[in-house]
Formats: sequence, structure tokens, C-alpha cells
Amino acid sequence: EFMKPARNAYPISIFKAGWLLACVLGTAAQADVGPAMSGITARANDASTVFWSPAGITRIEQPELVVQATLVAMDSKFDVEESNRSGGNADSDFKLLPVPGLYYAQPLDQRWTAGVSLTVPSGFGNDFGKTWSGRYLVEESELTFLALTGTLGYELTDQWSIGGGPIIMYTDSTSRARINNLVGSDGRVKLEEDGFGFGWQLGLMYDISETARVGAVYRSELDPDLSGKPDFDNVGPLLENTLKAKGLWEQDIDVDFKVPQQVQVGYFQEFNDDWSFTLDAVWIDTSEFGIQHVSVSDDDVSFPSEFKDAWAFMVGLRHEYRPDLAFSLGAAYMTSPASESKRSLALPLDRIIAVGAGVEWQWKGLEIHTNLNYADLGDNKLDQDGGLAGRVKGSFDRNHAIILDTQIIKRF
Repeated sequence: EFMKPARNAYPISIFKAGWLLACVLGTAAQADVGPAMSGITARANDASTVFWSPAGITRIEQPELVVQATLVAMDSKFDVEESNRSGGNADSDFKLLPVPGLYYAQPLDQRWTAGVSLTVPSGFGNDFGKTWSGRYLVEESELTFLALTGTLGYELTDQWSIGGGPIIMYTDSTSRARINNLVGSDGRVKLEEDGFGFGWQLGLMYDISETARVGAVYRSELDPDLSGKPDFDNVGPLLENTLKAKGLWEQDIDVDFKVPQQVQVGYFQEFNDDWSFTLDAVWIDTSEFGIQHVSVSDDDVSFPSEFKDAWAFMVGLRHEYRPDLAFSLGAAYMTSPASESKRSLALPLDRIIAVGAGVEWQWKGLEIHTNLNYADLGDNKLDQDGGLAGRVKGSFDRNHAIILDTQIIKRF
């Protein structure tokens, strides 16, 4: 059995994702986007539209800079219901994640507008601990994206606008797991991977009237070229020989990873002069999420995970109390991109429910927006069998995040 380890026995990479959570959690910059990511498509009132709704860039009337800082506090703990390995529940996992963002828009003439953004559109990570029952499946995983976008918008008519441009995304991933040596203490394995991917986005916006508009955005699939070399430590001699025979000991591993395409549509409506509301829907093609779980098995070194398409829905309400002060509320729901039978500890994704509130005010020529969001990330029930790595069945006892997002807007 040892010479032919079961499939899934020695995970050495994380499932790749994160763009999914950005749509709802608010770990991406929000700027004029409302609480719980409401209004991402049709509100388009500041330079953050360069990233979120490129056709909306034509609404910018003067050069504008948005500097953003988000602090995400995530708290989770996975409880084991059944396992054939010792160790019990995972450790409590609390982390603070700072997320920056920068946007700039510049009108070129009466109809053309250009812009650029540099953002961290998403990040993801879990630290389950070194001694829990699922340590051979995953111990710790981290995943970060950095995106540079360029946008050019054109006002086709007084009602129609179009905009789009390239997306360059850098992806960095680190994952760790324990290795079951069967005899003696556990071994360890770590894999760091990074690479660049190129894609594009295209948006349309239609002004129904002076107080209502609709928008649509398409973002293409991105395929970053990721590779890395696994770093093994304290591996028993028999397993070491097996890994060397399979070419996994000191060989670079290329990971097939795709950020899925997505489509978003939205509606914006003003009423009673100082009130407005927004509706948004986002479809994410996660059934084509070409990610791979890299592991040592009897006849392969990797195999794809299975996801299903995900949908996110957002609603927002804003009240302008006076010209220099406004308040807003938002809520969001995202369907689970993974069924219970297919869910993995390396990337436990479930449905997401988010709510938030925001305030906007002015200070010394600057406009300041602050949103506070709460997100329930679901219990992520799963039953994962990793052969020699063991079986773990359970769910998260707690799994949520609080997101404080602040943007400073300067118009020149």
C-alpha cells in the first residue's frame, strides 16, 4: 500500500481561486461601489469604475484619483465530525488582511476617457494547524492576486457608452501539508507558485433617463502560467525514493489554473431627489474553473477539482442627507460554487451572505467613503477521503469576515 499511495495522498498545492470571493466579500476596492458590493455595475460615479464597470468611465468629467485601503478580519474554525487520523479539530484561524487599491481616470475630450487601476482583487487563505486530523490533506494555504487594468471609454451617443481594456494579473500561491511517513514523525511539504496571466474586459452602459441607467460587463478568462518546485522535509527514505522515481522530488510543477470568465449586469435608479437604489447580478463560469490539485498518486501527479457555476446578487440603497453627507446600506448573496460531495479542504467554498453600511463625507477638498461589511462564509460541510492522507468529515463551527473599507477621492 505504501509503494502505491492512494490518490490524493500527498497534497502539495492549493486549489486556486479568489476571484469568486471578490464579487461579494469586498476584499477588492469598493470606492463609489456601495456596501456589500452593491452598485458595482451601474452606479459609476468615480474612478473605481475603471475596474468595475469600464463603460462608466465616460461619466467622469474631470481628472480623478481614488486611493483605497481595506482591512479584512477573517475568523474560522473547522470541526471534525469523523476521521481515521488522530488530531481532532483544526486550530482557530484569525487573520487580518490589508488590501490596497489605486484608480485614476482622465477625460481626453468630450467623448473619450482613459483610466488605469492597480488593485488586489482578491485573496484567500486558511491555517488549519500542524496537528489536526486533516493535516495530511492541508495544513496551510495562501493565495493572492494583483491586477493591473487599462481602460478606454467612448461615449457613442448621449445615451450609449462603451469601454474596455486589458487586464494583467499576477498570482502568488503558497501551500503546506504534512506527510504521513507511517513510521516516525510527520514529513512536511511546501509549494510556492507564481505567474502572470492576461485577459480583457468590455462594458456597455445605457442611460434610460437622467435618473436611471443600466450597465453590463464581460470579463474574459485568465490563464496564469504557474509553476513551482515542491520543498520536502523529513520524508522517510521509502517515500523519498518513490517521489524521486516519479520525478516529483526536485522538479518544477506546472499548474493548470484558470480564473473563470464572468458576466455582470446592473441597474441604477434615483428617486425623490436624494434617494437611489441599485440592483446587480453576476454570473461566474466556475464549472469551467480549470484548477488542479497537485498530489502524489499511483499513476498521476494532479487531477482537476469539480465546481459548478456560481451567481451573486447585490442590492443597495443610498440616501444623500445633505450635499456633503450620505448614508448607504447593502446586501449580497452568492450561491455555492461547490457541492458538499465535491468540496475540498484546500479551498472550502460555500454560499456567502453579506450585509453592510456606509457613510460618505467631505474634508478639505477630499471626498471620503467608508463601508463596514459583515460576511457569513457558510459552514462548508464536506467529506474528503485522501487515502493515505486520511478521511475528514466535518464543517466550520464559525466562518465569517468583517471588512472595513475606506477610500479617499481627489478630483483635480
